Amino acid sequence: MKKNIFATIVSITSGIHRDKRTEREFQVLDSQMDEISSSLHNQFEIQFKRPLNHKKSYYKKLIDKQTQIELAFIKEHFPSDAIEYENLYSYSLLQERIEKYLLGISNYILNENIGEEINSDLGYILNYIKISAIHLLIELQAQYGHFSEQPIFSISEIAEKYFEDTNFNEAYYKRITSLHKEKEKRLPNPKKKIKNSFGFKFKDTSKLLSVLKNLQLKVDLLQNQTTVEELHQLLTAPDFNQIDCQIYIHLETTQFSDVVSQLKPFFTNLTPTSIQNSGKFITKTGTLLKANNLYKNKVHNPKEKEEIDKIIQQLQ
Repeated sequence: MKKNIFATIVSITSGIHRDKRTEREFQVLDSQMDEISSSLHNQFEIQFKRPLNHKKSYYKKLIDKQTQIELAFIKEHFPSDAIEYENLYSYSLLQERIEKYLLGISNYILNENIGEEINSDLGYILNYIKISAIHLLIELQAQYGHFSEQPIFSISEIAEKYFEDTNFNEAYYKRITSLHKEKEKRLPNPKKKIKNSFGFKFKDTSKLLSVLKNLQLKVDLLQNQTTVEELHQLLTAPDFNQIDCQIYIHLETTQFSDVVSQLKPFFTNLTPTSIQNSGKFITKTGTLLKANNLYKNKVHNPKEKEEIDKIIQQLQ
């Protein structure tokens, strides 16, 4: 569950400024990395100066690899059978995720007082991760912007908003397809089965149990009639219909909606709809938790958000 490259490169404690490996060491690492060619139907491709040493080449390949993972992650969140509420929720969740990358990169450059001269190793790498993070947001907007409840920004506006860069070169991006028509008619798939699992992505579930215990300890996640172990068993079960328990939530719905959105990247099917379909979650008022409750109660800064964020970060 390692952090991805958009976070590690700009870590204050272990970021790229602390990487003191030699060019010879980077030559070995670079030779072990494959060039990334995307099979995704993206709207843009990045045009950037070729790396002229192994350190630049190695980091560029790392960033390219993570960018393709992130773009695939975006597409996974907009399945053809998703309802409008799910798409609105997914867009908001993904936008917040990308904004964290953008702000992290910007703050790193500012706080470390690092110049961005493109010819230096550090400048080259920081410029490339910067335009790669912007790429994620413009792809999200171009393909799924009709699900956004916030304004759509141009490339130059994104650079100015997150980096205070008023001279950003939009030529870094070349449009390679026409705008994707997300509302195209799709044939229904009558054979599609409803998933009866939340789909935790990792074999080792001990970190998830630890996170749930900390949420219970710090913010009272569950009511007394539900144990953390019962929730953990339900979330990791191959078929939640086989689990004979009800999960009584103590958190306010705005808080629980935030918990779900932050846990979602660690699951393949943890959504408000799957939570409703399980029929297992009971609100603080004693009613069955509905998907619409979670969508409508998603707010930017719910109570105890800082504590919840800190705990769930332990999963990374």
